[in-house]
Amino acid sequence: MNLTKIYYAIEVSKTGSISKAAKKLYTSQPAISMAINDLERELGFKIFKRSNAGTQTTAKGLEYLIKCQDLIKKYKEIQRQYAPINKDANELSVSSQHFNFAVSAFMKLISLHKDQVFKFYLKETTSLDAIRNVENDYSEIAFIYINDSYKKAIFDLFREKSLNYTSIAQVIPHVFLNKDHPLANKEVISIESLYDYPMIIYEQDESEILPEEFITLPNHKQIIYTQDRGTSLGLISNTKAFNIGTGCIHPNSGYDNIKTIRLENPDNLSMDIGYVYKTQRRLSPLCKQYLSLIKKELVLCLPDF
Repeated sequence: MNLTKIYYAIEVSKTGSISKAAKKLYTSQPAISMAINDLERELGFKIFKRSNAGTQTTAKGLEYLIKCQDLIKKYKEIQRQYAPINKDANELSVSSQHFNFAVSAFMKLISLHKDQVFKFYLKETTSLDAIRNVENDYSEIAFIYINDSYKKAIFDLFREKSLNYTSIAQVIPHVFLNKDHPLANKEVISIESLYDYPMIIYEQDESEILPEEFITLPNHKQIIYTQDRGTSLGLISNTKAFNIGTGCIHPNSGYDNIKTIRLENPDNLSMDIGYVYKTQRRLSPLCKQYLSLIKKELVLCLPDF
């Protein structure tokens, strides 16, 4: 069994056709067919069911290929990390929590390099995965936020992993909601009043030790779990759902009907927004350029408080 055979099988499953997969992979149909036959023989079960209508993935084949996707992803990351550097290409890999300003800065960076060869990676993920991406050289820099509750522990982790952290802003809890929301005209929103409306929370693995939420509402009866910023903003824009976070939203986010309002904060909670990078690694000129754009876009996103 080898990764090439698995990769071929994944592409056939995606396209539903050996011929389409062959065109996409710039290889011949017989080569793909032979690779899949070899793989099925090694596994002892059929990955695909062939018919005149096309190639359909079997239930067991789909289960197998889903498990193999992480393997392929890791292989691509390692390949990219250790591949010979293309002197003609600008390459930057960034990890970030669900920050609007990270995306808007990325758009500005793309515009600045529109006539050049480049490979840019923007990975929206959890804080712990963002930190791991920097530690393992999958990303040059990661943007995260740090709560007071685990500040000491995470700085100990940074020292242990030889990572640097630089703060770029401090924020207090804000509520994201749409402008037609019943609470939209409040200057400050009480915690108690939020229990009447659905709460959006970024889903994370149960093993994650760093919370993705600024503040939680115990015993809230209506919770919507999402995994990306776009879905969350779409729900906030079109329903009475809300999210508690930094209050940062870019004026050109595409969601003009979303606003942020301060949440009552009797415990004086605050959150630090910053970036993580390897201590021994100098930031590349491209990364420094992106960092400069980040700081400018962040100013446009920060709430007044």
